Amino acid sequence: MPSFAYEVKSELANILNYSECCNSAQLNAMLKVGAKIIGNRIDFNTTNAAVARKVLKLIKIVCKDAKTEVAVIRNKKFRVTNRYVIRILSDEKTAPLFREMQNNKFPTEGCCQSSYLRGLFLACGSINRPEVDYHLEIFTNTEATAKFVTKSMKRMGFPAKYFERKDKFVVYLKEFDMICDFLYLIDAKEAVERFEIAQNVKEVRINVNRIINCETANLQRSINAAQKQIKDIRIINELGLPLDERLQEAANIRLQNPDATLSELAGKIYMSVSCLKHRMSKIHLIANPNERQQSLKKRRKNMRS
Repeated sequence: MPSFAYEVKSELANILNYSECCNSAQLNAMLKVGAKIIGNRIDFNTTNAAVARKVLKLIKIVCKDAKTEVAVIRNKKFRVTNRYVIRILSDEKTAPLFREMQNNKFPTEGCCQSSYLRGLFLACGSINRPEVDYHLEIFTNTEATAKFVTKSMKRMGFPAKYFERKDKFVVYLKEFDMICDFLYLIDAKEAVERFEIAQNVKEVRINVNRIINCETANLQRSINAAQKQIKDIRIINELGLPLDERLQEAANIRLQNPDATLSELAGKIYMSVSCLKHRMSKIHLIANPNERQQSLKKRRKNMRS
């Protein structure tokens, strides 16, 4: 099963309806983070066949007569896939590409800026499935490139940060809104839709869990209260303490319905919940004389003050 990043890149790789300046900006970004200058050539590496085709198409659009070579390297150790190497040979036509790779220039036009970010993600981007976590990364080979990418993304309003991971520098975004805005800006519309659906599903699950937890807590409180009330009534019965008619009615209905809530008990004897609760409190004080004495002392103290 392909990764979510692979799916997003495949979606973006099929988009080519842009102006000449945007295509140039996108190609420059892809080469900036995804290629290396080796002698008199540029080598661009990717494991995504759609991205490899995209680079070739952009090269033919931006530098029509550029000399290119394509190599496919098969990885025998892992199941994953082939590695595609697009080689651009140096000549007068491709000289601007070599210069752009060595310069840290971010486009000034809005359309070219979004194309540049698209190129960065296509070349070295990664993104988690939204059902799991919200995390987008762009890998770079040097800290200088990572700083440039971070600065470029911040210019577009994205609070990007970077850190070092082994021999790579990783620029990342973590917030749901920022990642959705980034994907929308680079025209990954299907990915944005999937993110929004995943967010809605998560919110529904959170709300359902919250309701279940509240109901469970309420049920547990009702059970604990019922057990205390039954314990008080049994103490009174064992000691032979007298109850008036109203309290005896409340005691009897509780013993007959040990698992019922106060509201259910009140409904059975046509009484308000607050009235029944008051009677249960009186029963508790009769069963616990120490608490009754403390309650009387507190009441007298309040009256004096």
